[in-house]
Amino acid sequence: MNNRRLTLTIASALSLLLPASGALSQDAKFQETVRIPVYNVPDSDFVDYVFGQVLQKAGYNVEFVKIDYTAHFTALEFGDVDLSPAVWGTSKDLINKTLESGSVKNAGSAGVETKETWWYPTYVGELCPGLPDWKALKDPACVKALSTSTSDGKINYLGTPPDFAAYDDERIKALGLDVKITLPGTVGTMVATMQGAIQKKEPIIGWGMTPHWLYGSDQGRFIEFPEFDDRCPTDASWGTNPDAVWDCALSTGDIVKLYNVDFAEKAPDVLKIFESFKLTSADVAKGIARQDIDGVTPETAAKEWIDANNGIWSSWLQ
Repeated sequence: MNNRRLTLTIASALSLLLPASGALSQDAKFQETVRIPVYNVPDSDFVDYVFGQVLQKAGYNVEFVKIDYTAHFTALEFGDVDLSPAVWGTSKDLINKTLESGSVKNAGSAGVETKETWWYPTYVGELCPGLPDWKALKDPACVKALSTSTSDGKINYLGTPPDFAAYDDERIKALGLDVKITLPGTVGTMVATMQGAIQKKEPIIGWGMTPHWLYGSDQGRFIEFPEFDDRCPTDASWGTNPDAVWDCALSTGDIVKLYNVDFAEKAPDVLKIFESFKLTSADVAKGIARQDIDGVTPETAAKEWIDANNGIWSSWLQ
């Protein structure tokens, strides 16, 4: 009996000295607002909202900051946003420049492989039989076949929104292509314009990327430019044109996760979740399709994924 009383007394004393595990967890949790950028781009916004909503599920305060994609690298560097879950690895020069600042670090891949380059609908291959080889675009017969009444006798090319780092002007000049670029205001407009052209079977080439429900489908193919090399953006002596840079495609890669170093020091618990965060190419393609085809918001598409994948995102919080 005395031993039992002694044990209970010691246990009671320890309970007064040590906080409950739940209270300790709450005290350790980052209490300020986590700021995540969104760009009005269906693929990136889906990824950003999935991660942000998971943080909200875990009890964190989250602010989604609307910002230009290219400008968000500077915002991340200066701490105006805290972390970026959806950085396309094809933005290699922007990523490297940001990392070189020392204020930003890479938390690794988000698990999604990416590709960005020129894309054409299948029927366009019949108009220019040399495709997908980029050299076919230099054939005068192909230039004529791929022109429209509004392209001034040049290849009709649907480019990217202005905030994309596509380097199309540089590529066209370096490779000597006869192309007229039309720039859409948003990715949504870009996809809708391409869909309209496909329905009418108009001559068109456009920017494409995967994962995506259209550009990753069998409705078309990517043009095969010279493969990216680290020297291509800066060393004119490398590549097809010895007098110009960007005579190549963009690099392929993954969606990567970047974070501000100062933020990570204040919020190691958030960083741990961030490092565990991963999606699949199929997840992102479906999230884009829900927006482009079904008209839901990226917030709704993200919530649908979260509702259907409790077992996956719950493991990120362990």
